[in-house]
Parts: sequence; structure tokens; C-alpha cells
Amino acid sequence: HRLLSSSLIAQPDATGVMKRGNHAIRLLLLLSSSSPSSSLTLGRVRALRALGERSIQFARDGHYDRAEALQRRVLNGMQKHGHPDIATALNNLADTCYLQGALEEAERLQRELWSFQRERLGDGHPQTLKVMGILLPVTLTAQGRFAEAMGLCSEAGSQMDEHLGEMHPHTIVAAALREVLAAHVQGTFEAAPRHP
Repeated sequence: HRLLSSSLIAQPDATGVMKRGNHAIRLLLLLSSSSPSSSLTLGRVRALRALGERSIQFARDGHYDRAEALQRRVLNGMQKHGHPDIATALNNLADTCYLQGALEEAERLQRELWSFQRERLGDGHPQTLKVMGILLPVTLTAQGRFAEAMGLCSEAGSQMDEHLGEMHPHTIVAAALREVLAAHVQGTFEAAPRHP
């Protein structure tokens, strides 16, 4: 399993038609799951990462079912061996579920991601705080759970100020989100008018 190039994954030709996609995906699926050994080899890690990249392209193209199937396969492969890319796999799958409107599943995956990152990175790590203060509150907001989202966002905001500082991008985004959530909770939120 020498280097797996991203060129193995479907690439558009001059007309924009995807080539080699199905063959490359079958090859990557085979590499990601087959081996007499139960260890996660470098070749399998590369294959799983390449599948993850392909799944993102499927999601960008609106093929959410295909993206989700690949992302679940990648997540299972990473979890089976406790690989650190579990966080990326969880995040990608949560994003795809969110885009499909499967908000409860997106929330479940984000909570699993948050727990994983707290355990591996600690409570004050920027990625942990991003899930707690931005990603999860956005998903809760999409479900109409404004007060719960506000609580998480506020708690994360305090930690962001302490660990990241006021000028960190995560802190700034979380502060803006808290303002919107506060307006929703207070019933004073007005959506910006849409322009034709």
C-alpha cells in the first residue's frame, strides 16, 4: 500500500465530468478494510483519509447520502483503532447530517466530538471550545432550542476569553452568536431584510 495519491480519487476532466471515481472508491474501501492484521497501517490511514476527502466532495456536490455512507465508514475505521482523526471524521459526519436536516443526529455527533476533544485535548483547547461555543449552539439554534444554545455559548465564551483571548477568531464568532441568541431568547430578534 504505497502512497495513495489524491489523484486516484475522481478528478474532473476538461468538461467537468468526474473520472475514475467509482474505481478509486472501491479501491480505497478495500484498502481501508482489508488486511490480515487488525492494526491500522499507514496505507489504511491514507485510504480512510482519502475516503474522507472524497466524502467532502460528495457533500459539496449535494450527494449527501453518498457522503454520509463514506463518512460513517471512515469514522468506524478510525474509531476501531482509536486514531486521532476520529475528531475530523465526527465533525465531517455531523456537518453532513446538519446539511441534510438530521439535526438530532448532528447534535449527537457534535456532543460525541465535544466529549472526545475534552478527553484528548482538554477543556480549554480552541477546538474543544469551538464545538462547545459555536458548532453545538448553531445546531441547537436550528432546532429552536435558543435558551440551551445560549447557555452553552455563554459558558464557552467565558472560557474562550480566559484561554484564547478576546481577539481570537473563535471568541469573536461566539460573541456574535451570543448576541443573536440573546435577541432570540428576549424575543427582540429581527432578521435582516432579504434583497432580491
